[in-house]
Amino acid sequence: PARVQRLGHVVLQTNRYRAALDWYLENLGLIVSDFQYYEGQRELGPTMSFIRCDRGSEPADHHTLAMTLGPSNRYVHSAYQVADLDALAAGGEVLLDAGYTRSWGIGRHIQGSQIFDYWRDPDGFMVEHFTDGDMFDNTLEPGWAPMTASGLAQWGPPATKDFLGLKPSKDSL
Repeated sequence: PARVQRLGHVVLQTNRYRAALDWYLENLGLIVSDFQYYEGQRELGPTMSFIRCDRGSEPADHHTLAMTLGPSNRYVHSAYQVADLDALAAGGEVLLDAGYTRSWGIGRHIQGSQIFDYWRDPDGFMVEHFTDGDMFDNTLEPGWAPMTASGLAQWGPPATKDFLGLKPSKDSL
């Protein structure tokens, strides 16, 4: 199996996105790396954010927490850093043998730039192996991009309906 180096980030969905975002920024001192918005509706504000620790001039991961607006309050996935692409691919083979189902990957994200591989465990929970992500100090201003399925990856297979939550596997709910 791939040796997991650490928990990298958690993604949450909330039906009170702005209130939740403000709480994390005000109470935990986190800062935003990137915002996403519904295409053609930027003036309505963000609907997803990638949030990092404010470590001053010391670089921190692009995101430690990501939050998205959605119909319910729920865990989306957690992501675990591995050493490199070889470890990521080898870890996928072990997950497959253990009964996990690939949800999406292998590919490279645009926001955060990490190489990713998403899996559902036998109980339907989504987990991600990742490597080679961006790191920023506190001088980076937040980026803005439309939230689209095609805008999720620089390369790799198209995002699956399972990953997007459009047709999750029966066990994932």
